[in-house]
Amino acid sequence: METFLYNIGEILTGRLDSPTLDAESLVINNGRIASIGEEPLQSPCLSIDCKDMVVAPGLVDTHVHPTIGDFAPKQASVGYLERMVHGAVTHAVSAGEVHVPGRAGADSALAIALAAYMSYKNYGPLGIKVHGGGLLLEEDTETRHIDQAFVAGMRIIGEVGIGSLKDPTRAGELAKYARDLGMVVHMHCGATSDRGPGGERHPYFSADDVLTVRPSIASHANSFVSLSDEDVDLVCDHADGPPFVEIVQAGGTRSMLRVVERLLERDSLDRLLIGTDTPTGYGVTSLGILKTIGDISSMAGVAPALAWAVASGNAARAFNLEGHEICVGAPADLVVIDAALGSPEQSAVQAIASGEFPGVALVITDGEVRVNGSQCTLRSRRVAEIKTAA
Repeated sequence: METFLYNIGEILTGRLDSPTLDAESLVINNGRIASIGEEPLQSPCLSIDCKDMVVAPGLVDTHVHPTIGDFAPKQASVGYLERMVHGAVTHAVSAGEVHVPGRAGADSALAIALAAYMSYKNYGPLGIKVHGGGLLLEEDTETRHIDQAFVAGMRIIGEVGIGSLKDPTRAGELAKYARDLGMVVHMHCGATSDRGPGGERHPYFSADDVLTVRPSIASHANSFVSLSDEDVDLVCDHADGPPFVEIVQAGGTRSMLRVVERLLERDSLDRLLIGTDTPTGYGVTSLGILKTIGDISSMAGVAPALAWAVASGNAARAFNLEGHEICVGAPADLVVIDAALGSPEQSAVQAIASGEFPGVALVITDGEVRVNGSQCTLRSRRVAEIKTAA
């Protein structure tokens, strides 16, 4: 089934090296982008007049703490994943299923992560893709636990430091083993989130700890209690620093801006990731990624198209995810966005640059329209017109 999007005002590609594309149309066929800037080969089943709005790839939230299904026990919240789709997020990545009750030791940590991974492989409310199953490292975790996770298909080690294993040296040994297999390793940065004795033993995860563990990602460098300024600089500047440094909405704004500005100074925006670190005590933030994109555009001077690319194609690269770029052959996980009705800005790009939330007009995943008018953002100024074939 072909779907034809036309009268596109601007395309954000999701690529840092070429963040915009001059084309006014694209064709979707069998859930993928079939052509850009061309007419459909046959009469489309669905035609979408974008009314000169912006078309962009769906966003990736690189730091989610899911459980099973669409329930978040930390906030007793139902439907948070579905609401993320209304916030233009089409892929959520687990940083560990830390809020599942009853985790006690390596065997249960593995079982919980496997259950989440297997469940979310086949379940995504409102078309969101959930990369579940972030194995948490416990004091008794051995390489065989990582092997079992890898063989099952899991590719994520949840945040080092939020399991019971706090020792950076031992965690570094396991992290290297996992990375050598091809897994992505998150690492908790800043003040501990462990309310038990483990938190007393290791209350702060420093840049030196990060350099010892050598994870793939320095997670939430601007956490509830962020890395110190000196540690932010060390993580961003050190030759052996992690490939990616993550900022989150559930964290400090000043430290977030310091991370972004430091990476910009080093021409290393390709190391930046954006997550929400939710659902947590911070809450459920359906618009968290959109908010952070606006923050770094309006306060750190990152061009909106580049900020969008950080939170889409660059995030996909970090986790070896397919898509989140607008190119022929990519999965058709797209959003149509505009300035909100009543905004003084004239386009979604201008709105983002000023720190506003754009209005999400449409969300498409796997070529299917999932959201026609977001229930979480303000209404888009323009409304897409959808026509089905007679």
